[in-house]
Amino acid sequence: MKEDKRGRTFKGIISLIILKSLWNAPGYGYQLEREVNKGLNQKLSNGEIYSILRNMEIRGLIKNRNDSQPGRNRKYYEISGDGKKYLLNQALNMDLAINTMQEIIKFVHSVSEKEKY
Repeated sequence: MKEDKRGRTFKGIISLIILKSLWNAPGYGYQLEREVNKGLNQKLSNGEIYSILRNMEIRGLIKNRNDSQPGRNRKYYEISGDGKKYLLNQALNMDLAINTMQEIIKFVHSVSEKEKY
């Protein structure tokens, strides 16, 4: 089975960071990319962030508008009502699963390199 560079769960976390960032005010791609990089403590490629933003638009979690000013054209993203509901529901689901997730992480850290593969 071919795997993406980042798994579905990781991309889901990126989506949640974006929704949180957009909760109170619209934002543009580079600004959101910085928020995600800061939240994950690693750098995403431009293509990766814009791919996730496009997917979120298709799913109705965010919407965009173009802002054309002399010398620059910027696309702003804002969270939709469905995006707010999604973020709140996912937070509740994570709250229920967080202890199990921590146990899995501890287990994976405890497994020796030889046992991992």
